[in-house]
Amino acid sequence: MDSQNDKVWYLKQIDLFAGIPDEEIMQIAQKVVEKKCRKKELLYTPFDSNDSICMLKKGEVTLYHSHYGKKLIIDVLKPGSIFGSIPFQEGSSDHFAEVTEEAYICFFTPEDFMKVIEAKPKLMLKVLKLMSQKITEYENRMKTGLYDAKEKIIHHLEKMEGSGKSLFSRLTGSKAITHEKLSQLTGLSRETVTRAI
Repeated sequence: MDSQNDKVWYLKQIDLFAGIPDEEIMQIAQKVVEKKCRKKELLYTPFDSNDSICMLKKGEVTLYHSHYGKKLIIDVLKPGSIFGSIPFQEGSSDHFAEVTEEAYICFFTPEDFMKVIEAKPKLMLKVLKLMSQKITEYENRMKTGLYDAKEKIIHHLEKMEGSGKSLFSRLTGSKAITHEKLSQLTGLSRETVTRAI
């Protein structure tokens, strides 16, 4: 698969571009810069002037806040996710974006992204739908703030991939989540997570 066809194939896997004809995807692909990103690479921080819209093709990216060295995870992004400097907001990003599994990412400038949206108004509806879904997800996460420690942990374990697995296997299997990661997802201390488990 050559580079251009590769871009087209990956862009078609992103929800935003699903159902768009190949010829139009080819035009969009010309505006995209691809990059392979290594694990633990910081894509941007609150101190950067981030000016890219990122589309995750492969791998995993974690968005988080850091306060006095304590990490609070906002979101764990999977392939198909869009993040970064969304052009409808002013100011720079106020969070960190870190590659947590080796990733392939498409980068748009906000200007190029807006040109694509303006040329294909139906994409704007898809953007709004995706943003609405994210807001709902974040609202649901805020509701878990009312839960006790055990309920918060169960909630996050149930959201993990592999819904057929038992909660126990998600804590002990080959791809088990660590107590540290659970503490970052739930906002609980590492010790509280360990006691609750």
